[in-house]
Amino acid sequence: MATVRKFDVKDTKKLREICLATSSFPVDTQKQKNFLYYLYNDYYTEFEPESCFVLADDNDEAVGYILCAKDFDTYSESFDKFYMPRIVQLGVKYHFMAWSEMFIHKIAKKKYPAHLHIDIMPEYQGKGYGRKLISALKAHLKEEGIPYVMLSVGANNKGVIAFYKKNGFRSVRNFFGNKIMVSETD
Repeated sequence: MATVRKFDVKDTKKLREICLATSSFPVDTQKQKNFLYYLYNDYYTEFEPESCFVLADDNDEAVGYILCAKDFDTYSESFDKFYMPRIVQLGVKYHFMAWSEMFIHKIAKKKYPAHLHIDIMPEYQGKGYGRKLISALKAHLKEEGIPYVMLSVGANNKGVIAFYKKNGFRSVRNFFGNKIMVSETD
């Protein structure tokens, strides 16, 4: 049985592997892998590890995670300084995709400054672990005085949207083929 715990620096490599293994983007080249690391993983584990939780198997190996930035402006400042230059070096396509992702979060940041990313290895999906990860993050954010958390998901991704709705998220806006979804932390 898997358990939810706080992120530890020893999890870094495994979380990067999970990021790639669960991605809907291609991961055939090192550029593609680096893009995913930079955009969806590295900032959170390097700059806000206290807001990261891991789903660990019986051997205490990460098999899933939920990562969070508590405040978009703080996130954006560090991301623009440390990660966007790396993404720009990957090429125009990657820069545009990162810019688009940032823009989606930017339009919701005033009311919903915290955002999350969650990934779980397929063999651990559908067993209630996603709910446990979301609950752990929400409890943490509530302790921090953060009333809402948001995310974006492809508007056509019906299964994932249903998962988020089941876990207390509601759609607040559609934007460029994405749904912005939010949840209260209590």
